[in-house]
Amino acid sequence: SSSSSSSSSSSTTDGGNRGGGPSPGDMQPWQKWINYDSPYKAPDDELNRMRHYFYYVNNKGRLFRARIDKEDFLEGEIRDDRFKDRFFSQLRRNADFVDYLPSYSFLSINLYDHYFCRFAVSPVVFTDMNPEQEQLRFGATLLAPFTPGNMKYCESSGALFHPVTIPKTQESMMGVLASSIAESLVHSIEVDEKGNYSIDWKGRRLPIAHEESVDP
Repeated sequence: SSSSSSSSSSSTTDGGNRGGGPSPGDMQPWQKWINYDSPYKAPDDELNRMRHYFYYVNNKGRLFRARIDKEDFLEGEIRDDRFKDRFFSQLRRNADFVDYLPSYSFLSINLYDHYFCRFAVSPVVFTDMNPEQEQLRFGATLLAPFTPGNMKYCESSGALFHPVTIPKTQESMMGVLASSIAESLVHSIEVDEKGNYSIDWKGRRLPIAHEESVDP
């Protein structure tokens, strides 16, 4: 589980631990700005002092601030393109902060800030496609190569997934095509008498794997 990585802006004269933060000798530079004697002790306040923040990606790829203590509550949508690209370009699987699993199974780390991510279908949603250049877009301006023969059709959700390698972490995962992209490909997809899926792409007939469920 995660441990608090925050600390007080001041210390006691005997070097003790104020307000539950790390002892002065264990503090990192940024932790000296944290006020552990603050009267605000709600779960969200404590997590903010640890610089643990929570986000939700919906099925259209829109990014929202979330609350770990209120799963059905979302705060404002994140619209800053620079933040979105920073967030999505540093995604990785959450292997260390088990207290936040299974809901927050991915995270993005930026310096000391930990952005934990839950999602409707996948943490990566491809929101635009350039057929000529065979590229998919996610985040705000991030691009991934489009290789239609590597798509997977999820039978339980009806979604089309496509692999992506996250730029800065090199984490491999399955992103999902937004409905607008999937609908533009429907006319090229066929299902034969054996239930096998394929797509006609630029004169080539390419197979599409299909599974009952697809995990990111």
